[in-house]
Amino acid sequence: METLQISPRILNWAADKRGLSLDELVDLLDNPQKHDDLVAGKFSITDAEKFAKKAHIPFGYLFLEQPPDTEQRTLPDLRQVPDHVLLSSDFFAVLDDVLRKQDWYLEYLQEQGAEKLAFVGKYPFSRQLEVEAIATDIVETLDLTEQERKQCKDYKDFFSLLSIKAEKIGILVFKSSIVQSNTRRSLSVNEFRGFAIADPLAPLIFINGKDSEAAWIFTLAHEIAHIWLGESGVSDIPVKKQPDNNKVEVLCNRIAAEILTPRKQFLKSWNETKMPDFTQLSKYFNVSQLVIARRAFDLGKINWQTYQDIAEKSKARKAAGGGDAYRNYPIRNSKRFTKAIVTQAMSGHTMLREVASLLNVKPDTVMELSKRLSLR
Repeated sequence: METLQISPRILNWAADKRGLSLDELVDLLDNPQKHDDLVAGKFSITDAEKFAKKAHIPFGYLFLEQPPDTEQRTLPDLRQVPDHVLLSSDFFAVLDDVLRKQDWYLEYLQEQGAEKLAFVGKYPFSRQLEVEAIATDIVETLDLTEQERKQCKDYKDFFSLLSIKAEKIGILVFKSSIVQSNTRRSLSVNEFRGFAIADPLAPLIFINGKDSEAAWIFTLAHEIAHIWLGESGVSDIPVKKQPDNNKVEVLCNRIAAEILTPRKQFLKSWNETKMPDFTQLSKYFNVSQLVIARRAFDLGKINWQTYQDIAEKSKARKAAGGGDAYRNYPIRNSKRFTKAIVTQAMSGHTMLREVASLLNVKPDTVMELSKRLSLR
């Protein structure tokens, strides 16, 4: 049998890309007799194909002398805040971590015979798109009812409802305030608030959990709009008046506003009060006073100075951290993804070590998660 000699540099790069040591990645091949040879770069063609699959890299990459220069994965930068900071290594670490999960999930879906989701890219971007029609389609597809909205006690409750609805139709929703499981690497709201990847099989949304609970809601609705338009990208939500140079972001903001504060319902509620009560309207729609003020401005109910005054008073309060770790793991890693991969581990279809690596936890934690998720 022909033996291939693969560069140790390529092997270690592939392992780093997966967030594993080379020993750990080789262990995923489940071939202990060849472990030392594989670590030394001595592969059969079959082993090399398995390694490439486990490393989530093209097979041909194994025959390069050094890692490809163009491998850093990124997204269209759609941020609108003037003089925004450059995307940091923390952002790219989060992006790569989420994409590793998506790679696994795509393979899982393909094995299940899943079909493309009709709503991804359903409305390709153009200036003729009708905001209300898209928002209505999103709400109907999510099966988000007015009664369910009213039953939400607070922002956190409403965000949970909206994310559950999104995941139910096939969108992976991740929310975290840190890089992977490293509590010393907090994400910055000044850098980004969220991003969306409009994959037709496995669309995903990431929410920066460092933001306020009220902000999570608008960001999630905004990123859902990205999925419907088929436009991937990293976003912020500027407080200042938006420039018109990024039509996609402006449209996504308008769609999000219509999802959360439907125009007819908003105007009815606005007109029922003698004096505009931003606090009351905020509670009624379960969105921030800033969203209410922006909606009122866009609908010609207040002037720009009034909006700016409210924006200045409603500086976003960051969400509190902490809580039950086992409740947070599925939120951080997407409830839908977590359930799928832990189920595969418990059924023996995916190695426990690989599952732990993708969830950024220890193998014992995966076992406990299976109990909490009632999968055992």
